[in-house]
Amino acid sequence: MVTYCKGALVVLLVVFSGCKENASNAPETKTPAKSGGEEGHSHERGKMLLADVGDKYHALLTAHLSPKGNELDIFFETQDDKNPTPSAISIESFKAFVTVAGEDQAKEVKFEPAPAEERPKGEKTGSCSHFVATVPWMKASDSLSIVVLLELEGERYRISWKNFNPKKYAHHEE
Repeated sequence: MVTYCKGALVVLLVVFSGCKENASNAPETKTPAKSGGEEGHSHERGKMLLADVGDKYHALLTAHLSPKGNELDIFFETQDDKNPTPSAISIESFKAFVTVAGEDQAKEVKFEPAPAEERPKGEKTGSCSHFVATVPWMKASDSLSIVVLLELEGERYRISWKNFNPKKYAHHEE
């Protein structure tokens, strides 16, 4: 009986160790943000593609196309459909994984706060509503899938956009 219990204990430890390791490798997320219009509101606004971040924020994705270097911009705002306002979040930077249609490997990019003159006045130090990532390899004709894993206010979120065309969603093009 003791041998059987020890054997069962070893099996349980191995199983739970594997689960713990797998769980730590896979980020814990709330319900994934959607990039379609399923929530009763449009997920496009002008030159921006929107994604829900939980039930509090929208993340708006747009492109900046320039011979000096292409960029992706993400803005955070409230989900108020009638009067959305910028929402500065307390994050220094975050990573995104960008996959170009037809390529197998995702590229990792880092979003950092936009220069102060490009953000709303009054944003406190350590918080930001507008983030920018340099993506010199991005072409205007690309179709991109972009995924951000973000920890915000004690929760983890998966924010994603599919079929993002930089030319279609370029807020600035030189």
